[in-house]
Amino acid sequence: MALKGELKTVPLTDVLQLLSNGRKTGILHIRSPQGISKRVYFENGKIMSTASSDPREYLGQFLISRGLITEKQLNMAMETQFQSGIKLGKILVMASILEENEIQEMLKLKAEESLYDIFLWENGEFHFEEMEKLNDDIVPISLDVTSLIFEGIRRKDEMARFSQKIPSTLVVLKRKVEISQLNEQLDGLQLRLFEEIDGERSLEEIALNLHSTEFNISHAAYVLLTKNLAEIVGEKQSHQEISINKVQGKLISEAKKMVKEEKYGEAINLLKFYLRNNKDPSYEKLLKEVESKYSQNFLKEVVPEDGILELNTRIEDLPKYNLTPKEGFLATRINGIYTISQLIKISPIPEIEVLSSIKKLIDLGVVKIKRGSN
Repeated sequence: MALKGELKTVPLTDVLQLLSNGRKTGILHIRSPQGISKRVYFENGKIMSTASSDPREYLGQFLISRGLITEKQLNMAMETQFQSGIKLGKILVMASILEENEIQEMLKLKAEESLYDIFLWENGEFHFEEMEKLNDDIVPISLDVTSLIFEGIRRKDEMARFSQKIPSTLVVLKRKVEISQLNEQLDGLQLRLFEEIDGERSLEEIALNLHSTEFNISHAAYVLLTKNLAEIVGEKQSHQEISINKVQGKLISEAKKMVKEEKYGEAINLLKFYLRNNKDPSYEKLLKEVESKYSQNFLKEVVPEDGILELNTRIEDLPKYNLTPKEGFLATRINGIYTISQLIKISPIPEIEVLSSIKKLIDLGVVKIKRGSN
């Protein structure tokens, strides 16, 4: 079945209904303009599972966002998974951290949340890979397409409602009452957000700390604002917008120049900026090649993958370094114990961005190398 196109012209609801009504078996591949890739597995018209390249939607990060496991438990489970090849969910059950039924429930919820997120995309490319039977090693979870569509549409409407109070996740919230004076009934994420807001960090920064998605953090913030428990006191400038204002002119020629000079970090930033508004497969391929070189050079020349980092400044002094939310998140996780590979595993941030952020933290003197394997 030749089914492909763009979500701007063929809505996701139509795509899902077509595959469901046609009782199709195969994989629906969807890619956002920002480079997030998702796969939706169909069997006889039913959605059996989903997969995503967004680190926040990995099972471990999803469980952390629900408060079911800690970063330390995830790191231990990931180490076991690396050594044994056993699935993460089974390891958590074997370690008596979660029950089997809890894992099944979370896998179903994670698959649903991954799909709901696509309804919030402004655009994206998709194509359906028809198959006689599913070959991927997936944990089958049968989802009702009609129910998913209704909920996805509802969430899209909800985000439009949230935006009336919350223009973006760059807004900064401040509590209007003290935690000790809190009388309102709040759910888990709403309470955790209330405890985190401090009048300084943006919702984006707090969302990273809570391993939460944009929809869920926006919903929690909307509730706090509606209940008059918090207020917006400012909005931070987007770091992407800052870069856009600084970078002008011949982006691609500059990026190629940086590659020749082996300034891979700078080349990556220029290429990503260019690709935000330009679809060009040749430069997407170049970006992947440069990212690979960057990772190899960083691990080889700066610090080995099993190198251990420690903070070279006080936590309370971090704001003066004007760190991005991702850099700030990583800085607070550097404890003199985790290796870089462990930081990558517990982080809801893509690996290349983790490495890039750590390099900047080292260059700024915020962290230092404690020791390595060499």
